[in-house]
Amino acid sequence: MTTVFMFPGQNSRYPGMLPKLAGMHRRNGELLADACGILGRDLFTHYRADNEQAYACNRDVQLGVFLANHMFLQIMEDSGVRGDLSCGLSLGEWNHLVHIGALSFEDALRAVELRGEAYDNGPRGSMVSIFPLQYEELEEVVARAKRRGLVEVVNLNSPRQNVVAGESPAVEETIRILEEEFYCEAVVIDRRLPMHSSLFEPVGQELRKVLEGLRFRRPELPYLPNRTGELLFDPDRDTFVELLSTHVYRPTLWRKSIDTIVGRYPDATFVEVGPKAVLHNMLDKKWHKKPKLHTDSPDVTEEHLRKVIDSLRFGARAN
Repeated sequence: MTTVFMFPGQNSRYPGMLPKLAGMHRRNGELLADACGILGRDLFTHYRADNEQAYACNRDVQLGVFLANHMFLQIMEDSGVRGDLSCGLSLGEWNHLVHIGALSFEDALRAVELRGEAYDNGPRGSMVSIFPLQYEELEEVVARAKRRGLVEVVNLNSPRQNVVAGESPAVEETIRILEEEFYCEAVVIDRRLPMHSSLFEPVGQELRKVLEGLRFRRPELPYLPNRTGELLFDPDRDTFVELLSTHVYRPTLWRKSIDTIVGRYPDATFVEVGPKAVLHNMLDKKWHKKPKLHTDSPDVTEEHLRKVIDSLRFGARAN
């Protein structure tokens, strides 16, 4: 069995998740305290469940999800569960970089904060998830909606779930056509930021400056970038800088990434390591009939996580 850790992106969040995780595991509390020191911020107070502003800006969204993903990883590894491979959707790619040994936790944490600040200062637009519709049909709709402005398919997540982003009037026109002609479900991901669209190229250029100052290392495990959806076994520093900077304003090839893993590792068991179960649910049986697990359960996280760890340690295969 090849255990594949999947780290979710920034929409996998809910109030109070960081304090909950910090209380579940001693080393998570220490990790959050370390993050406070590294960033010079009181993250314990900021991410309390009763703070309505905890995720008001993209910087804090990215920091919160990155930390939650890493806390779940910490629990898994301290329990003796290791990932043979990993991948991460969008923001989750930064957890992937830490997991494979390409970046230290400290460097990734600082970079994620700066990445979030660059997003907050980026061009305005919107981003919407579309389900269920094939990519080819969605492309035709987007081509029609471009009469209202720039709009692009920016996340190719699964055979029936994709994401569009761009200028808000064009995104709204895309939604109108889809609802009237295809009866699709459109879920707003972000009302301010057209992430992964070409509008975000200035953000990518700003992030490149941050990336050029990072201490990338030769990874211990393969690197699977969202930009290409292909496994890289010996990436150099320039490759990391190029792929992570252009990742900001080019499509995310998550579907291809999963297809690549399944094609090379037919015995793969996928484990979503992070809050909620977005990636787990996306991997439905109409796509790949592979064993899959998720680490989080908002109401009974500790009990649920213990069962997941036991099933992986003792070789049980999930559905």
